[in-house]
Amino acid sequence: MLKANNFITNDGIRITYYDTLKSGQPILAVPGIGSSATLWQEAVKLFTEDYRIIIIDPRNQGRSQRTFKGQRISRHAADLAELISRLDLKNIIAVGNSMGAANIWAYVSLFGSQRLQAIVDLDQPPKMIQDSTWHYGFKDLTWKNYPDYLKIDQGSGIYAHINDEMFKEAKIEAQKYPYNAEENYLCRIDHAEQDWRDVLVSLKVPMLVLAGQNSPFFDYHFAYVTRELNPKIDTGIIANCGHLIQAEQPLKMYKEIMKFLQEF
Repeated sequence: MLKANNFITNDGIRITYYDTLKSGQPILAVPGIGSSATLWQEAVKLFTEDYRIIIIDPRNQGRSQRTFKGQRISRHAADLAELISRLDLKNIIAVGNSMGAANIWAYVSLFGSQRLQAIVDLDQPPKMIQDSTWHYGFKDLTWKNYPDYLKIDQGSGIYAHINDEMFKEAKIEAQKYPYNAEENYLCRIDHAEQDWRDVLVSLKVPMLVLAGQNSPFFDYHFAYVTRELNPKIDTGIIANCGHLIQAEQPLKMYKEIMKFLQEF
């Protein structure tokens, strides 16, 4: 595991992040809700030769502080902005899995995309709740069963085998720094309410949407519909893969991202 670093946000919360500290273009990785940097280790190995890798543990996740404050996507975006400013990151390739992608879209909405070169979305549609305008949300979530549906244990998002050593380390990390879904419930609600299509329609930087073909949470066809929002959006479907693309199929993810980055 990379060495953990910390900073204190402007609302007084300790955020943990990891940094390879090498020169080169930065990749800023954002885990999904309930997850942490641990499951990105295989991905880090693939990218580290050519890029500087920074991974954030969002508030209430991983080694970051547990708090009742800021259980909303806008605050997560502000945390990203503070980290980016603190490290003076520029020309960033921002990679977000699940809610991590929503955090990046919120960052763009609030702070612009001037510091970004590209965005990579790992298995997250721009809208979670299905309605007459969007048919590719989170499982069976609709306005009729929202928000109670979010209280149900939705099970693991994993489909494919994860590297044994990394998975073991992730379990140890989770036991040492447990995630409490109930105490972070308001964040889940806020995440589910958002509709990021307006942000994506006007997105000024290229974005790659990678969907897990066997994701237990989302129908992978959402990627094709998302692509229609903006000519700057490209897509890829990762076979034999669930929701945690960076952990289940890191090599396939790496190849797709590298191909995408070479196109501009």
